[in-house]
Amino acid sequence: MQKNMFWSRILAHAIVAALLYSLAVFFFLRDSAYSESWLLYLGNALFMAVIAVFLILFNNQRGKNASSMAMLKASTLTTAMGAALSVLLCFLLLSLMIPGLFHTGQPQKVLTGEPASTIQDKTHGLLFMIAASATLGNIATGMFVSIIFPFTLKGDQTREKASPDKTGLS
Repeated sequence: MQKNMFWSRILAHAIVAALLYSLAVFFFLRDSAYSESWLLYLGNALFMAVIAVFLILFNNQRGKNASSMAMLKASTLTTAMGAALSVLLCFLLLSLMIPGLFHTGQPQKVLTGEPASTIQDKTHGLLFMIAASATLGNIATGMFVSIIFPFTLKGDQTREKASPDKTGLS
């Protein structure tokens, strides 16, 4: 029972992180202007915030003294699941919001106002920006929180009070 609850919390936070990131991508795709690329960074920040909230709740559930390694493992799993889900959701959004994306020729919607140094593909770099942000951006921000927070949230740095079998990660 404890392990199922643990995995369901990881999955729930991963889904929330992916949905919040995808919401930012939706608004970016609506205009498809390079000047609106800040929305992708906002999506990464929202993804990072959900991972941070997950770690705080995870630590509070264990009496504010969860094992640092257990928090690191749990947040890494949440980050990986969230990043994978965000890539899938972005693919669905791209499929729905860019008519002609998978056909030959140029699709009906491309990135506008991009600098000359962007990756040139049939969408003028739109696919690359979203794919890089969804994978690298979410993994980088999620892992940043996953590495920093477990060691700062731990209440007693000198000894572990939680037994390894209560974490659900052993």
